[in-house]
Amino acid sequence: LEERIRLLTEALDLRPPGHPDRNMSLNNLAIALGDRYGLKGSQSDLEGVIQLHTEALDLRPPGHPGRSMSLNNLAIALGDRYNLRGAQSDLEECIRLHTEALDLRPPGHPARSMSLNNLAGALGKRYNLKGSQYDLEECIRLHTEALDLRPPGHQLRSSSLNNLALALGNRYELKGSQSDLEEMIRLHAEALDLRPPGHPHRSSSLNNLAGALGERYCLEGSQFDLEKRICLHTEALDLQPPGHPDRSMSLNNLALALGDRY
Repeated sequence: LEERIRLLTEALDLRPPGHPDRNMSLNNLAIALGDRYGLKGSQSDLEGVIQLHTEALDLRPPGHPGRSMSLNNLAIALGDRYNLRGAQSDLEECIRLHTEALDLRPPGHPARSMSLNNLAGALGKRYNLKGSQYDLEECIRLHTEALDLRPPGHQLRSSSLNNLALALGNRYELKGSQSDLEEMIRLHAEALDLRPPGHPHRSSSLNNLAGALGERYCLEGSQFDLEKRICLHTEALDLQPPGHPDRSMSLNNLALALGDRY
């Protein structure tokens, strides 16, 4: 990774303003720095990513074939900075850029499902921040369309199932509609089936489905839901050994479920 960044930096230096391939080098170096940010969490790398993607976007004006990619990349980086700092201006700009990227990826575009998912995720963050029901409904609509574009066999289907289920869970908490709860459980169950033992996100799906069944148990009091919930939380805990960042959450969740059975 370090050598990749060094080489891309040198390549960019050889492509000064006005060079026809400068926008490509800006984008490539930004992606490499983004990988290092994901690995090390250095804020200076994140700022570098944003600066490079911003310049690349400036070199890809409306009509440029790479504009939607640059819009998406810069929006993701701003979303990362929002997660880090919580500045609402970053979130608003992230939403604006994802919206423009989606407009450039109409039905039939190979990257449309990705843009739908990304914009939905950003609107979900704003819903969590402000509580706007419009953002939540739009989030659900976009995730639904993204899921339709990721049919059985698509490598990102489990991710879309999970994302839509979480959004429906937010609406269930807001409105209390049992139909949202039932659909959330169905989606989480399908996502779990697509994340068999060994899948990196299996523990997350185990926890999500267990939580949804817990909501139904609170509503209906079904012992089947409670037993299934305990089973799922137990497996999730087994996948989060000492040292895992989510172990405390799994310990807590399983303890609460056992408390309900007691």
